[in-house]
Amino acid sequence: MKRVLFLLTVFAMIFSGPLMAQSSESSQAKVEIIKYSDYQCPACKYYVPIEEQLKAEFGDDISLITKHFPLNMHEYAQLASRAAEAARAQGKYQEMHDMIFAGQEQWSRGNAESMFIGYAKSLELDMEKFRADLNSADMQRIVMADKRQGMRLNVNSTPTFYINGDKVERNPRTFEEFKALVESYMN
Repeated sequence: MKRVLFLLTVFAMIFSGPLMAQSSESSQAKVEIIKYSDYQCPACKYYVPIEEQLKAEFGDDISLITKHFPLNMHEYAQLASRAAEAARAQGKYQEMHDMIFAGQEQWSRGNAESMFIGYAKSLELDMEKFRADLNSADMQRIVMADKRQGMRLNVNSTPTFYINGDKVERNPRTFEEFKALVESYMN
């Protein structure tokens, strides 16, 4: 039964609209920000504190959604995305997301899988399930569904942001620039 529910969820993710939410979604949000991201991308990591500031500033008026877009040039990006999804399966997506970005410099040099397993242990996840999910075809399908969505939207680098469905052509460089951009969508 669990497998059927999981497959139905994956099916819904693949065949829903191109900007379906996967992380912190708010039905009251006036502004939806979607970030196509690669966990091994230093520029994607750069935006994490800016995103946290935006969430603190705007609260439920914004929705921040991360989509997987692992770049082929990053050896461990796919694995990192699967680790985040394996943690999501146990209700700890955001915590794993934050740990993966925080440790990016270390695991990017190698031994990534062991590090992700260590993160999962520190989050007190069911380790048997996490290990099975980490390299499962189901998690890979979830990650690749996001990437295919991004490719259909002409995402070709990370991070790529969409605000209320509009592609941000030039990423804001500071919190203040990003805040001004979000405010322009508030009306």
